[in-house]
Amino acid sequence: MTDLAATADLLNDVFAPDPPLQPDELSWYYDENPEGRAAVGRVLDDGRQLGNYALVPLRFDGVDGSIVRLGLGVDLAVRPDSRGTGAFRRTVEDSYAEGRSAGLDGILGIANLESAPRMVEAMGWRRLDPLPLRLLFATPWSGCHEHHTVTGDLLAGGRLEEWLPDRSLPGAFGHAATWSAEQLRWRLGRRRAQYVLHVLDDAILVSTRTRMAGVRLAVLLKVIPRRPLDAPLRGGPLAAAVGEHHRTPFVVHWGNNHDVRFRGMSLPRRFMPSPLEIVLFGFHDGFDASAFELSCFEFLDFDAF
Repeated sequence: MTDLAATADLLNDVFAPDPPLQPDELSWYYDENPEGRAAVGRVLDDGRQLGNYALVPLRFDGVDGSIVRLGLGVDLAVRPDSRGTGAFRRTVEDSYAEGRSAGLDGILGIANLESAPRMVEAMGWRRLDPLPLRLLFATPWSGCHEHHTVTGDLLAGGRLEEWLPDRSLPGAFGHAATWSAEQLRWRLGRRRAQYVLHVLDDAILVSTRTRMAGVRLAVLLKVIPRRPLDAPLRGGPLAAAVGEHHRTPFVVHWGNNHDVRFRGMSLPRRFMPSPLEIVLFGFHDGFDASAFELSCFEFLDFDAF
């Protein structure tokens, strides 16, 4: 059994996705990222994989020109029959070794309520402030915009380079997850997901839709400016463009974006997709995890959708 086949078997055992996860889906996530291959911590016992923690490289740019490369911690799993044996700690610690070897500065983890306290209290991670989940207030708008369902043909063409000729810019504080057309093409190629691009004069929006309690919701996953902005964008017109396409007045957004002024109603944390907690671990003294601040981090920057 290959490494990815063994990992898929573990993740299917722990999370029971329907349909089951396939090794080629992991190959996309672990091996094809333009920022680099994932550093994967594993624990094996007699050839059987007991634990997994993959660090998918993400680039964060600071206003001072600094670049921080963090591994987005995903697919943290330990087999049920191995819990309480130390397999969790050994898996995470193996990811440290793999991440350092890959040249990462640290780990940004999106942890659940069960694992986050263990990482913070027992393993020395830092818990970052929770990011807001909002039901956005849409405001009338008649600006020019296009809606494009993401397809293989769209990703194979050159439209993304046309719409996003340069990497997005950091904000005036902290560090921002930044995007290029190449990175966006890879991220939108995720299987099991359906995305829509909304192309405006000043920005590209990425959205999807879901249902909660039978109500159709549009989810604004990411706002990427197409060029340097003189002032932050207003969130109301962005919500209107997304809601118009998905035919719903309910548009949800999670996270921070220094380029947008979002207005909306805060939603209780129970409406958040699990996991919920943002935690951080630094690999070396040159990266000050205690001072790291996210100026831009949204749903598309990790794997919630």
